[in-house]
Amino acid sequence: MITDIIGKSAAIIEVMNTIKQVAPSSTSILITGESGTGKELVARKIHELSPVSTRPFVCVNCGAIPENLIESELFGHQKGSFTGAVSDKAGLFEVANGGTFFLDEIGELPLPMQVKLLRVIQEKTFRRVGGTKDIKVEVRILAATNRNLENEIAAGRFREDLYYRLNVILIETPPLRERGGDIPLLMDFFVKKVCKKHGRETLKFEPDVVDVISAYSFPGNVRELENVIERAVTLENGDKISISSLPPSVTGADSGDDESSELTSGGVGASAIGRAKFIQVPAPDFSSKSKVDLDSVLGSVEMKYLNAALLHSNGIKKKAADLLGITFRSFRYRLKKHEMDES
Repeated sequence: MITDIIGKSAAIIEVMNTIKQVAPSSTSILITGESGTGKELVARKIHELSPVSTRPFVCVNCGAIPENLIESELFGHQKGSFTGAVSDKAGLFEVANGGTFFLDEIGELPLPMQVKLLRVIQEKTFRRVGGTKDIKVEVRILAATNRNLENEIAAGRFREDLYYRLNVILIETPPLRERGGDIPLLMDFFVKKVCKKHGRETLKFEPDVVDVISAYSFPGNVRELENVIERAVTLENGDKISISSLPPSVTGADSGDDESSELTSGGVGASAIGRAKFIQVPAPDFSSKSKVDLDSVLGSVEMKYLNAALLHSNGIKKKAADLLGITFRSFRYRLKKHEMDES
């Protein structure tokens, strides 16, 4: 299965370029970013592009295993080492031998286990619970966290020596709000994925749906966007996803705004415009090899203003043009230009 990282924004292209650079090595990598930004996806892509891609990729969420079981899960145990240990059991490090071991939410790992993990990284050996024999492993360690580990170190909750062993190379996954232009691409990807999962023909989006979703800040990032699309596909009875299939958190219908359901033809939801006190524009990133698409960025901002003016003027283009301080002819030209770009 090939891992897809969808996007063409400068932020995501920079991540992809870094992945391609570091994948051939065996260096430890720390992946940081907010929840839902695709840290595991990045780890899987590194493994797929690595020389050990045919070997195991083992993923463990350090926050999902009870503290009294995590040592046994990672390192295995010998028969009789504790109540319930009725046979020898290999740990996840043994399973990952020769491949990649991904430790998700590494900031949740208890301090005693951090010491044992450090030994594995340094010595490439460990012992099963209750065992006396050193077991040698060759694994590439990838770790991820949504915590600020430097703050965790200052608070005494994370070992500084382990941090520097893991953080040989740092990859930061950007939040969705900093990935200008990627939302429509992700929407198309997820709607195809979800429709295939549910055995449905791929649904299209009503034009206003793209605008409303693009205006939302997505605190849950890409994971939240995927959930929004799955919800919409599940609820939609027609062949196009409409505003009514989106959750209230996205449309703003839970804000008590009486105009939350009012839409203009080709425009955005009133609640989305009212909720957005500013329009988010991605910061220019001139460090990557890709060029900034200035026309696309400015065009996106212009379209949001055109839609907002149309909404405020109840769809009367002459009034919308007056609101924006441009001529009616200029307004029609700009609107037509964006309609042609979308077709």
